[in-house]
Amino acid sequence: MNYYLLIFLYSFNLLLFTQNIVGSEVKQVIKGVVINGESHEPIPLAVVRVTATDIYAVTNEKGLFQFEIFEHPSISLEVTSLGYKKEIVHLKNQQSNSQLIIHLYPMPVQMPTVIVTGTHTNSKFDELHELTNVLKGKDLQRDLGMTLASTLKNETGLAMRSMGPAPARPVIRGLGGDRIHISEDGMKTNDLSSTSPDHAVSIEPFTIDRIEVVRGPKVLLQNSSTLGGVVNIIREEIPVQSEGKLSGVAGIFGETANNGFLGAVVLRAPISVLNTRFEFSKRKADDLKTPFKLLKNSDIQSTNYSTGVSYIKDWGHFGISLREYELEYGVPGGFVGAHPFGVNISMFKRSMSSDFNYKLNFYSISEMSLKLNRTYYRHVELEYDNRVGAEFGIYSYDGLLQFETNSLLFFNEGKFGFSFENRDFNIGGLVFTPPTKMNNYSAFIYQTRSINKFSLEFSGRLSYSNFTPRRVTNSIKEEYLIKRDFFIYSTSLSFLYEFGSSSSIGANISRSSRIPTIEELYSEGPHLAAYSYEIGNPNLKSEKGIGTELFYYYKRSQVFFSLNVFYNSINSYIIPRNNGKINFATLLPIYQSTTVDATIYGFENQIDLNLFSPFSISLGTSYTRGKIRETDTPLPAIPPFKSVLTLKYATDIFSLGIMIEAASSQQQVDFFEEPTTGYTVVSLFTQFTFMYGGTVSNFSLNIDNLFNKEYRNHLSRVKSIMPEAKRNFRFTYRVYF
Repeated sequence: MNYYLLIFLYSFNLLLFTQNIVGSEVKQVIKGVVINGESHEPIPLAVVRVTATDIYAVTNEKGLFQFEIFEHPSISLEVTSLGYKKEIVHLKNQQSNSQLIIHLYPMPVQMPTVIVTGTHTNSKFDELHELTNVLKGKDLQRDLGMTLASTLKNETGLAMRSMGPAPARPVIRGLGGDRIHISEDGMKTNDLSSTSPDHAVSIEPFTIDRIEVVRGPKVLLQNSSTLGGVVNIIREEIPVQSEGKLSGVAGIFGETANNGFLGAVVLRAPISVLNTRFEFSKRKADDLKTPFKLLKNSDIQSTNYSTGVSYIKDWGHFGISLREYELEYGVPGGFVGAHPFGVNISMFKRSMSSDFNYKLNFYSISEMSLKLNRTYYRHVELEYDNRVGAEFGIYSYDGLLQFETNSLLFFNEGKFGFSFENRDFNIGGLVFTPPTKMNNYSAFIYQTRSINKFSLEFSGRLSYSNFTPRRVTNSIKEEYLIKRDFFIYSTSLSFLYEFGSSSSIGANISRSSRIPTIEELYSEGPHLAAYSYEIGNPNLKSEKGIGTELFYYYKRSQVFFSLNVFYNSINSYIIPRNNGKINFATLLPIYQSTTVDATIYGFENQIDLNLFSPFSISLGTSYTRGKIRETDTPLPAIPPFKSVLTLKYATDIFSLGIMIEAASSQQQVDFFEEPTTGYTVVSLFTQFTFMYGGTVSNFSLNIDNLFNKEYRNHLSRVKSIMPEAKRNFRFTYRVYF
């Protein structure tokens, strides 16, 4: 009996001792936040699980999570949420009580009958487009500049036309003007930036959520010129998602090359049954400093605000918005062909928009949307004594009716619709261009089809436009009072074939059309800010072009490679050419709208390597040549060969890198166009993300032109007197709440 009692007591004591050892193990607290890597908004209902265990937590409405585990030298967390890429986070060295910031990035989730996506990516074409032609999240904040064009200038295939810091506009594959359509949430911006190099884009880049550069068949949803492209700004000014609480972003931006500073705030809040969005920003910058000297009369001052409200239900949404944008900036002068003291420009734009979206189940139509927009735009060019040199005023009315489809005829999905534009264009000051009304009516279709590893995109657009100039003064010449009508069509077809698990090869062929602008048809008079006396041609024909492109993509988890080769043949290509003559009344060189048959060809290459995480390397290369076929001479304003190399060390919360921008000389120039020499510019950048009190902050610091290199942008109209900016410290701080 005593023997069995001793065994029992010994076993009981051993059990207690074992439990004490287990219970004495130190527990590790894991807590943090899961946020959208693009918008920095919290992701609720994300699952954070310790790999190879049943231990997990689900994030709350603020994206926060917390759980306890027994301490271990190394653990891994698997983070998942519907519509986002899975993320694996490795924790080492007993990171007890650590507060993590975990980024998830949207991706499509394909199912038998529906597609769930955070960015509306729903085809293989869209997936590749997302990899190469979208600027978002931290990359957008890192590249953020004074203007839209300066933000995009180092993207593969893009360049920047400029005439000082403010009047800058993107150029794609050597094509600029209105061949590049700039839109906000899918609607045309309606300013004059496409008509002349001294006109600025009426967009504040700091409050942008995302920038898409659209090429190929999707261009025809908005524009008839498939050889150029569409730069679409996404900020969801009219809310399309319900907000459960107050959220938003506030931030500042500054740079030293012009003593520039900006402050901005965006708020989203539910008010009763409505969702609201409010935006305000103010920017101020002095004259630009270059390695040579100060670029006088290049200052900038802007004020921007908007309000949007929407009513969102299961059937869709309806909303309205109001935006006002004021910009005052200087255009430099003081050299041959320019105003002696430069020109000051005052610009104002007011836009009122509405958006109605309704989900349908009518045959193959799944959704209908109707967008209407009214814009008033005023632009005044003032000489040094505040005399009005030129004045422009535009009233624009735009509409877009669009239907989304599923299984329409042969195709899987797509869109079709109708659009209209009515523009009343008035000019004053010393310019004698007749006031003109323009009307445009278009019908378009875009469809996709996928069969196993083969994908197809098709689009078409029909447009009718008319121009009606009218006499208001006796100074307007009779030959300019010609009413013009244009009926054009454009089509585009892309093929894509996936072979293996990582490679895709494809081709695109497009028939592109473009009608002349009001300015190209009817201009007549001095344009002091553009250093030119401009003469239009009311007998211009519409442009017609055939574009071909071959492309190859290779995508693995650690490697991305793309190569695009293009060849465009354009008949009746419209360009304002310096004819070598001077208007002696104003002493300005004469630029006249003429047509030539042109060929534009080149290639783009992008390589991203992440073989030794967290280190990565990226190389983007662009090459474009343009020729006038009749004379075999170069087209004007073609960017030189350019490469951008980026070396980066990056984690979820910290990144550090170097960017090397190199361009060759450009000796292939038109008559009276200046050549430029090549250059290499080195820049540094760093970013840091941290969390405090339920908010997420992101800080960026860039040092542009680190070695204070004197270099000139070939597409700058002031390159003859001034190089680009000197060494520039550029910082951005944003807090998301």
